[in-house]
Amino acid sequence: MRNLLKADFFSLFKSKLTYIVFGICAGIPVLVTLLYFGIAKATESLAGEGIVIELVHGRDLMFSTFSLSSNIGLVIPIFCGILLMQDLRNGTVRNKIVIGKSRTKIYFSHLIVSVAFCVVMSLVSFLMMTSGSLIFFKYGYKFDGAEAWNFIKALIVGILTFAYVATLATFIAMSTKSTGMTIVFTLIIVVGLSLVCSLAIVVPEDSKYTYIFYSLPTYGAATISSNTLAVLGAGTTLLSNKEFFFCLGSLVIFSTLNTGAGILLFNKTDLK
Repeated sequence: MRNLLKADFFSLFKSKLTYIVFGICAGIPVLVTLLYFGIAKATESLAGEGIVIELVHGRDLMFSTFSLSSNIGLVIPIFCGILLMQDLRNGTVRNKIVIGKSRTKIYFSHLIVSVAFCVVMSLVSFLMMTSGSLIFFKYGYKFDGAEAWNFIKALIVGILTFAYVATLATFIAMSTKSTGMTIVFTLIIVVGLSLVCSLAIVVPEDSKYTYIFYSLPTYGAATISSNTLAVLGAGTTLLSNKEFFFCLGSLVIFSTLNTGAGILLFNKTDLK
C-alpha cells in the first residue's frame, strides 16, 4: 500500500495539471475579492443620498469558496476526474494488477490521493479568499465563542464536502474508465444536489421535509455558501448544531457508499 501511495502521489506532483489547478484555486479567490471590492466602491456614491449598501461581509465571502455550483466548486471536481484517469489511460493500473497488487489497495490508493487533492485545493482557495476578505472587508459578525464554534462547524463541513466529492469522482472514474463520463456525471451530481439543497430556503424550519434536505451530502456546503450577499439577508448562523451533525452523518454515509460501490465495481471491471 505504501508503494502504491508513493507512486500515485509522485504521479500527482509530476503532473502539470496539478500546478495549473493550484494556480486557478489561488487566483480565482483574488479576482472574486477584487470584483466585490470594486462593486462596493462603485456603490459608495449612494451613501451620500442616505442609502447604505453593505454588499458583502468578509465571513460570507470566505465561505462562498465551498459552493459546489460555481468557481472552485466546479474546477476541482473536473480536474480531479482528469487526474484520476491518467493511470487508467496509460495502462499503469493494469500493470499494477499484473505484478500482483490488490485491486482494493489500488482503489484506496487512488482514493486517498484524490481526497488529498480536493481537500488541499479547497483549502488553498479558502485561505486566499479569507486573506482577501480580511484585507478589503469587515468580518461582519462579533467574533465570540459562539461565532468561533460557528466558524469551525462551517469549515469542517466545507472540507468534508470536498472529500465527499473526491469519493464520488473516484467511484465514477474507476468504474467507467472514461474521462468524459467522470467529469459529466460528477458535475451533474454535485451541481444537481446543490441546486436541490438551495430549495430548502422555501421550506419552513419546523417542517418534516427539512430532514430530507439535511440528509443530502451537499446540504452543508450549499447552506454555508448561500449567505454570500449580505444584501439578500445573510444570517448570523451558518449552520445550527442540528444541521451540522446531520451534515456530518450524511457526508460519512454517502462517502462510505461511494467507496464501497466503487471497490465492488472496480474489482469486477475488465481492464484492457
